[in-house]
Amino acid sequence: MRTIAITKNCLECEKELVLSFVEKEDKVLFFDNEEELLKSEECGNVEIILGEPDFATIHSLTNLRWIQMTWAGANKYTSAPDYPKHITLTGASGAYGGVISEYIISGLLALTKKLFRYRAQMQQGGWYKLPDDDTLEGKRVLILGTGDIGQETARKLECFGAYTVGICRTPGKEVPFFDEIYTIERLDAQLPSADVVVIALPGTKETAGMFNEERIKRMKHGAILVNVGRGFIVQTDALTEALKSGKLNGAVLDVTDPEPLSEAHPLRSMENVVLTPHISGIGWGENLYTRKRILEIFGENLKHDSDNTTKMNVIDFKKGY
Repeated sequence: MRTIAITKNCLECEKELVLSFVEKEDKVLFFDNEEELLKSEECGNVEIILGEPDFATIHSLTNLRWIQMTWAGANKYTSAPDYPKHITLTGASGAYGGVISEYIISGLLALTKKLFRYRAQMQQGGWYKLPDDDTLEGKRVLILGTGDIGQETARKLECFGAYTVGICRTPGKEVPFFDEIYTIERLDAQLPSADVVVIALPGTKETAGMFNEERIKRMKHGAILVNVGRGFIVQTDALTEALKSGKLNGAVLDVTDPEPLSEAHPLRSMENVVLTPHISGIGWGENLYTRKRILEIFGENLKHDSDNTTKMNVIDFKKGY
């Protein structure tokens, strides 16, 4: 029998849905928060947590051996020097491609169809056609990250007639839905020809500050930058200046550095910027499809745990994802 802890702050859904993905002999404990968990008599028995516990909780659970995150990104733990290496950490990669790719497409459509400018015009009493309409058809879209999010985005963009180019780490890797694939070493060579650049990379030491002033200058004049990875991948000041100068036509940003931006930050008031508070994945307690997929991953990993076989999405602390 395994003792599994689930806290309300990571799970806003029916208990029955969770219980359908665990084995009958498992003991599943639901807590309103981590403080309640730590006060429980069962605290010392917990082996598995579904969620993203604080480090104080991790260090207090003496029998904890596995954390199944509901997030795809793991930099909360991989960037911390005191994460207990004997505790297996698995992510939810594969659960968010659908909703995040929809976010990317909707942001790009809002910018290319000038929906924000038309809304502002209507609010001001105007009624006229804006110049320079655009379309996704025929656009060359460079997608950094060819995992679940990148593949789903490429698949949807194919329906719009866009040409998709993927940037990945592994040479010779076959990835569906992309017209071309290159390794990260070819990034600088691909930037000048990309109409859209989508960043769907994990937050690691290697990706931090990747899009600095020099790299943004390499981008095609009039391109659009999308970031759904981590805010610190893009240098905010360099991006802001590129948008102000007209070097870039727009940006779709679900993540920023810092997060949130100050209330007076210029990016908040630009009509050519879609800026959202880190919601592209949608809180998984609010979205049934995403929630179910996360629990399916958890269920599969519980089977691997029973069979003592390698789990899905085990985080490599050297790589950071």
